[in-house]
Amino acid sequence: MRRPHCRIYCLFLFGLLLVFGFVGRDVQAQGSRVIDQIPAADSVLSVGFAAFDASSWQVAFDHFRAVETDYGRNASASTARIMAAKAAFRMGDFDQTRRLLSSYAIDFPGSSYINPARSLEQRAYETASRQPDKTIDIGIMLPLSESVRVPSQQMFNGIRMAVDNHNQDALNLRARMVFQDISGGADEAAATVSRMAEDGIDVIIGTLFSASAIAAAERADEEGIVFIAPMATDERVSDGRRFAFQANPSMQARGRVMGRFAVNGLRLDSLAVLAIADERGITERLADGFIQGATENGAAINLIQIAGSQSEFLSLPDTLAVDTLSIVEAVYIPMASRNTAEEAGRVLGMFDRWNRGMRILGNTAWHDLPQRSHASRYQLTYSNDFFPDLNSVPYLQFGWGYYDLSGEEVGRLGVTGYDVTRFVLDILNGMDSRTLVDRIRNAPPFQGFGIRMAFNGGNVNEGLFYHRYRDGRLDLIR
Repeated sequence: MRRPHCRIYCLFLFGLLLVFGFVGRDVQAQGSRVIDQIPAADSVLSVGFAAFDASSWQVAFDHFRAVETDYGRNASASTARIMAAKAAFRMGDFDQTRRLLSSYAIDFPGSSYINPARSLEQRAYETASRQPDKTIDIGIMLPLSESVRVPSQQMFNGIRMAVDNHNQDALNLRARMVFQDISGGADEAAATVSRMAEDGIDVIIGTLFSASAIAAAERADEEGIVFIAPMATDERVSDGRRFAFQANPSMQARGRVMGRFAVNGLRLDSLAVLAIADERGITERLADGFIQGATENGAAINLIQIAGSQSEFLSLPDTLAVDTLSIVEAVYIPMASRNTAEEAGRVLGMFDRWNRGMRILGNTAWHDLPQRSHASRYQLTYSNDFFPDLNSVPYLQFGWGYYDLSGEEVGRLGVTGYDVTRFVLDILNGMDSRTLVDRIRNAPPFQGFGIRMAFNGGNVNEGLFYHRYRDGRLDLIR
């Protein structure tokens, strides 16, 4: 007569143990026996979880296995077993994954992880059965001459990190780097493209400068191999090309995208363009692109003034009629000066003389200037091609990894090398019957650690950030 009461009492006590944490993450029961919790095993399990979260798969695997092999049956063993299987899966050891999980339901009949274990075992079987022998071969072309050895190494470090991280994911085709020094310049770059095409390389990333990128792009079109220039901004790299892409937006593309944003993003329809001509033609190309992007989207350009010198530009309030800007909502002012803070101060002072509250639009040269309050008077808004989130945890982890690899802090070249390579690898790893050219052109927007990638049907990246000075602050608005 008392046994039912005893059974009820035991169940009640077991429930209290669960509630107050005296039983591990996943109690394993055979019959009605409760497996003991071992604090030392729990500590090892915690270290395994930390390593797993940091993507240190081998370290995580070793600690998860130690929970069971070093401490025998314990309350954390079932959790450790399935986590060890997950770590093995991440390392691409599908046979190990299946071995760990083949008897899981028998060894831990009361575990809540039985169904996930069966699912992971099946995934390991399916993934192993479809793993091809082919790798993704990435050609890397960078100059190693003494004057550019450091920047080339920085770019290469970023590319290497992207490849290494890609290869850690067992669901991915493994990638292989094929490096070639192109210190010989444009001719060497073109010849390297031909050699890599003959060797069956899938995609080529490289060159730091526009001259060699133009030569490589021309040869890539002849050979029918995809070439991506990570830094070149000269329009000739991709103009009229099919197989050559620019990850760093050209000047015309930057202006065009900003003109489009002024109309569709800021809802402006009456604009002006003022600029100072420079010897490299940067401001004129930016201005031409802006005019194209704005007019194609329905805006009116009511004034275009390209001054031949800074003094001519700063005298515009004296030479233009008072009401010239009366019907203008915003003025696009691209800058190419290397002393941007100084020039920006002069431009803002010129607008103070005009005493008009119109909006100023700009390019990357306006980024993060000290005159925040002054620029806020004109809601100065500009596009920007590079903007890493320095305080985000993923970026900090990436930076630490780069430092461990190179012994120096990551900069723009390292970030760009990583982002461009990761973008390409994600596309190459996907299941898509289209040509690589079409897949890159029509890929969804990609957010890297420092750059955005969006080719929008073309061969020039149009992924930009948009900032605004307001109330003495600088804000990312899109």
